[in-house]
Amino acid sequence: MLQKLRNSTFVAIVLAARGTLLICCLLLFCYLLFSTLTNTFLIPTNDLLGDVASILKGELWRVITSTVYFSEWTPLIKTVLIVLVLCPFIEWKIGSPALVMSFFASSWIGILLFCFGFGGIIRSTVGINTYVYAFYGGTLSVYALFPLAVLAFLIKKPAFSLLAKCVLVGGLLLYFTVGFWPNSDTPEPAVIVQISQLCGALSGLFCALIVVALRNWKKVSFFSAKPSN
Repeated sequence: MLQKLRNSTFVAIVLAARGTLLICCLLLFCYLLFSTLTNTFLIPTNDLLGDVASILKGELWRVITSTVYFSEWTPLIKTVLIVLVLCPFIEWKIGSPALVMSFFASSWIGILLFCFGFGGIIRSTVGINTYVYAFYGGTLSVYALFPLAVLAFLIKKPAFSLLAKCVLVGGLLLYFTVGFWPNSDTPEPAVIVQISQLCGALSGLFCALIVVALRNWKKVSFFSAKPSN
């Protein structure tokens, strides 16, 4: 029975989740780093993060810092929890490098879409100095996990076991409850939360399409190697 457990798909998925572990470690490290900079060295948060106005001016480095910023433990724990539940299954289907790159790239893309695509709406609704960390840090990437999780379901090989499918479906339900369910304690206006969710989902869809394209580009005749005469 122990051997069957070791050979089960679910256990294999968990043991192979190196990219998921890397994401969680990076988020924790960045939280401790930013906490030290702001609390110990008294560096103003505004000097580390971006707002719509600063990014529109071309200070794109703020996109990276805003992605991994968490103001407190609660959003960090929620993010890590959902990552631990969903990402191993996505990683099992698309691979560790693709998962890690998709997780962070989806947040960067979402922030740029937030600023350049919806910047006018945001500034007219809540003001020009709306901080990007209204995304709750890296949790913008959590919104992008749904399209990637759907992609994991659609990819047939390697196949999920029944237990793995049940856990993944339960993770998606947790995702909707924690990630998308309205939070009455949220200080940001509802329109900011809705726009950030939309940007996260769109960026996740974009990353999913890129993964599909990279997985299938060799099957397209245009990219296939032509036999030499």
